[in-house]
Amino acid sequence: MTDTAIPTTISLIVIGILYLLAVGVIMRRRGLREWDAGLLALYGVISALWTLLLAFSRLGWLAMLGDDASAMALLYGLPFLSLLFFHLSRAFLRLEGPDQIWWGLGVVWIAAVIVLNENLLALPDRMWVGPGWIFQRQSLPFWVLVVGWGLFMGGATIVTARVYRRTQQPLHRNRIKYWSLSLALNVVGAGFFFAGHETLGSGFQFLSILSATYAVVTYRQADVRQIGRRTVSYLVITLLTVAVYTAGFVATQNIFQSVPGYSPVLAGVSMALVLAVLFDPLLRLVQRLVTRLMSGTQYDPARTLREYSANISNILDLERLAKVAVGLVSEAMGSRGGALFVVHYEEGTDKHGENGSGVRGGCFRLQDVTREQNEMFQGVLAAESPVARYLQREHRPLTQYDIDLLPRFQSNSPEERTWLTSLDMDVYVPIYAQGEWIGLLALGRKVSGDRYFEEDLTFLSTLADQTAVALENARLFEDLKNRNDENERLNEELTAANDELARLDQAKSNFIDIASHELRTPLTQIRGYNEILCEMIRDATVDAETGAQMTRGVLKGVRRLEEIVDLMFDVSQIDTETMVLNASYTPVATVVGMAVDSWTGALQERGQTVKVDGLEDLPPLWADGNRLNQVFSHLIQNAIKYTPDGGHIRITGRVLDVEMPPQDRTVEIVVADNGIGIAPDDLGRIFEKFYRAGDVLTHSTGRTKFKGAGPGLGLTIARGIVEAHGGRIWAESSGHDEQMRPGSQFHVVLPVRPQCLKSGGLEAFIAAVRVEDDSVKMTI
Repeated sequence: MTDTAIPTTISLIVIGILYLLAVGVIMRRRGLREWDAGLLALYGVISALWTLLLAFSRLGWLAMLGDDASAMALLYGLPFLSLLFFHLSRAFLRLEGPDQIWWGLGVVWIAAVIVLNENLLALPDRMWVGPGWIFQRQSLPFWVLVVGWGLFMGGATIVTARVYRRTQQPLHRNRIKYWSLSLALNVVGAGFFFAGHETLGSGFQFLSILSATYAVVTYRQADVRQIGRRTVSYLVITLLTVAVYTAGFVATQNIFQSVPGYSPVLAGVSMALVLAVLFDPLLRLVQRLVTRLMSGTQYDPARTLREYSANISNILDLERLAKVAVGLVSEAMGSRGGALFVVHYEEGTDKHGENGSGVRGGCFRLQDVTREQNEMFQGVLAAESPVARYLQREHRPLTQYDIDLLPRFQSNSPEERTWLTSLDMDVYVPIYAQGEWIGLLALGRKVSGDRYFEEDLTFLSTLADQTAVALENARLFEDLKNRNDENERLNEELTAANDELARLDQAKSNFIDIASHELRTPLTQIRGYNEILCEMIRDATVDAETGAQMTRGVLKGVRRLEEIVDLMFDVSQIDTETMVLNASYTPVATVVGMAVDSWTGALQERGQTVKVDGLEDLPPLWADGNRLNQVFSHLIQNAIKYTPDGGHIRITGRVLDVEMPPQDRTVEIVVADNGIGIAPDDLGRIFEKFYRAGDVLTHSTGRTKFKGAGPGLGLTIARGIVEAHGGRIWAESSGHDEQMRPGSQFHVVLPVRPQCLKSGGLEAFIAAVRVEDDSVKMTI
């Protein structure tokens, strides 16, 4: 061994030992709990073994491996280290993706180097021969090594640059800067290895792992921007100081040298005194100016605190308080906006936990009062989540950087992580009142790109304390206002309920009046005919014709009573959903025609005409024909009663949803008249039970008389039957006017094939309906 090789060997051994010390630091600080720390420890161990292998080969301890043991170590060690560093970069940057592909590519690359170096393919020594050059097989493994190394280190450089460009948080960017330094040192070290300078290469490789270790094991790294800023500031101030003092002493010699009795010592002392008196304030001014120019926005804590307290102290409106507070803090800190959240605790199992040891169950709901009411900015933190526990107990600001990296926050739920990330904030400052967590002040990144330093976080905590009283007052005022609004709403609901109760009470009275009025007429008729018949029988003056006339009168009264009772029974079935519907394929024209025929006599008596149009073109409905006949009978009766003599009634039909399949279509039947119309206030109420427009006591009794009225149940029953078929019914009219006669239109919309007939009597559900050869097959 030559004299020059001894220092190189010693240096390699020392570097190998330092590698192991770095590995010890990694294991002591982080252990193997995280993937990036484990990979870094493995990288350090392999680097140490590789460096010691290089040293031992120089000592001749690896003679059994041949004279080129050092070259072999370079050829086989560097590929694996570069592959490991690439994956270490991905782990450090927390990238997700198919790592197996990169591992497989690396294994293929290392295998290719081994195969080519051992010439397992029996390649010729001269691979390519050209004019004036020869490419030897022995060079091929080296160039494959260089290309593969460039691929993986270039990949590490690309992903690092991409993540740095995508990352906006200053602390994350600062962390990546240290990794970029490690990457650069690694590249330089490999370059020295390729050039044959093993000691320099090992030294730079060690500096690389030292920078990587600092980045991995330290959560709060020294700020690179601040270090550079202070260095530049120190250099500027130092150069300025030297220039001023030099200029002063030169000026002293030139000015006082011509003075009789000149004393260099006295002149120097005089100039030093002048500079000490005048230059020190100037130096401090220049230092503050340079610091402000280098560091961006500066704030005076005392002045800012006074202005902040004065501006928010008398604000009771919660939204205005939030905007003023966030605006002042953001302006002072130079932040890119912020938010103020009001925190509400929602009880779970136990707010104080078992034995009062902590919060269990429940959640904290955070409402951003600086924005519009938007679900995106309303967050929910489980009471047992690490972030909620920290903000509730620690009384210190929390940064997004801590949430992303500290192990204590790794158990946060994905929903909480997603919500916090969507806020795009950099620091969260909890606000407390009487020991309770009531609010959260969140601030975005600084415009200058700086991080929030410790003095900033301390000042923000002070501002949060100042905010607590104002926020609590605003919350109490907001709660009071909400309670007043709630009371007003409840009063309005109570008033509406009282009005409805009064209306129902009036409807009850109307029902009694209507029922007594409607029932009295047929009962009087029955009683009168019965008394006359009894008297005639007693006097033996009754003949067959007279008896038949009396009997027909009694029968007419009985039928009227039955009709009224049937109406009430139908309403009861609709209310209890027990109406029986017997469904079959029903032609609409047939049903409407039967309804019109039942009122032929009344139409002739009143001189009214009915025109039916378009019903023959409608498809048959799967419905209860008798019940639909009942619907249109009530509508026609209603049109007859509220249309003057000689009026016109028109019934039209059409198919809706023609673009839909036939079984999914609906039909609309309209019963229109040119009668007196319906008042707008009555349009929505005419389908209610026992409802009648106008004074109940002034209506005339009669099934078809003009403005005659029954018990007020016909339209109610019509609506119940239509809705039981899955349809809709409503009335339209431009108003009530007995002179102009605007008329009214009743619209009935029915499905061709209802999915389910809503009746208690039909419990079967139509699962499938098929029509084949004009016959109906049902699966129930």
